[in-house]
Amino acid sequence: MATVARRKEPVLLNSNRRAALTRRRRAISLSTRTLIYAISAIILIIQFFPLIWALLTSLMTSAETTSTPATLFPLHPMLGSYFQAFQGAIGHYYLNSIIAATISAALTMLMATLAAYAFARLRFRGKRFLLIFVLFFSLFPPLVQVIPVYQILQNLHLIGTIGALILPYTVFGLPLAVLILMAFFQEVPGELEEAAIVDGLSRFTAFVRIVLPMVVPGLFAAAVIVFVNNWNEYLFALTYTTGNTYTLPVGIVTISQTEFTTNFSLLSAATIMSVIPLVVLILVLERRIVSGLTAGALKG
Repeated sequence: MATVARRKEPVLLNSNRRAALTRRRRAISLSTRTLIYAISAIILIIQFFPLIWALLTSLMTSAETTSTPATLFPLHPMLGSYFQAFQGAIGHYYLNSIIAATISAALTMLMATLAAYAFARLRFRGKRFLLIFVLFFSLFPPLVQVIPVYQILQNLHLIGTIGALILPYTVFGLPLAVLILMAFFQEVPGELEEAAIVDGLSRFTAFVRIVLPMVVPGLFAAAVIVFVNNWNEYLFALTYTTGNTYTLPVGIVTISQTEFTTNFSLLSAATIMSVIPLVVLILVLERRIVSGLTAGALKG
């Protein structure tokens, strides 16, 4: 009996140690998850704080936006700033932004798709040099580009027109779109395209029917990124357009400023209104955008 009791003691000790280790691992896992959630919450608050502040400011009166000390929450929330923004020229600025961002994004995607396919699938002399040349455009900050681009657009008689934005938006959106799409084209098996060509399809037809449908997630991801960048662009729109051709970022500042003051509640309301189309776009295309970005991250 004593021998049996001695044998049971190590077994009990081992089981107790295992239980203690399990509890410790669970505690560590719980604390790790808590820390991750806390850090994520802090990051989200930091990211969304400007938008939340703009939303609160848009509901304030003019006196509350300039009060000292600052008013954190509107005492009597009002939607007057939104009605005032609708009564202004914001609808016209919306239309200008839609035209400039959509046309330039479409042209960018057309050229970037063909260029990315060529860089990823074809062999030709000077390919590396041409790729570096395309990516070279993304190295210059916008402030360096403003003056030379202005001179080009002036010689083309485009200053003051929507075309003055479509042309530079298209050109400067190319490097990022090409980089994104190249990763997708490189992952398409070459055997599929070769088999299609053997079956009698031309290279372009094989590209359209075989390759292009396989990179649709990347096309959506790149197109949305390019469109959002064009929609939010401010410097070129301020420099190359005037009056009726202002886009939304410049128009928001125009309708909210007078000679001596700035209507911050109107400015915030117009800002919230400018964000709504982007939110709707991302919500509608959420699955395709996420699948495109994650596929690019895994395959690139």
